[in-house]
Amino acid sequence: MSKKIYIDRALNFGQPDVELISQFCKDCMSDLSLDCDVSVKIVEDKAKNNIKTTAYYDPSNDLVCVLGKGRHVIDICRSIAHELTHMMQHKRGLIKGPVKDIGGFHEDQANAKAGEIVKRFIYKMGL
Repeated sequence: MSKKIYIDRALNFGQPDVELISQFCKDCMSDLSLDCDVSVKIVEDKAKNNIKTTAYYDPSNDLVCVLGKGRHVIDICRSIAHELTHMMQHKRGLIKGPVKDIGGFHEDQANAKAGEIVKRFIYKMGL
């Protein structure tokens, strides 16, 4: 299992934020029992990266792309957890057709699981 994290330089994240995001991704993948390769891209430009809301998961290449501009790091982590939950759903065969953009099983599970993972991480890190 490998994780690659790309953070757009235009976001000007400091080393502590980069390390926090890296640790979060590691913990999140463990929490979701994901043992596959994943790439996480945190970008500054929403339109240039085809982001409709704040993030997306592309199952064709196991890419999670997250908007970073104007967002707090822990909110970015929540989006990462949400999209990695969609990856877990995909890997376990829980996605059989189109996923509703708002509401429905897949979105509700991703929202709830992301909140749980972020809260556990906040407690663990003493944030």
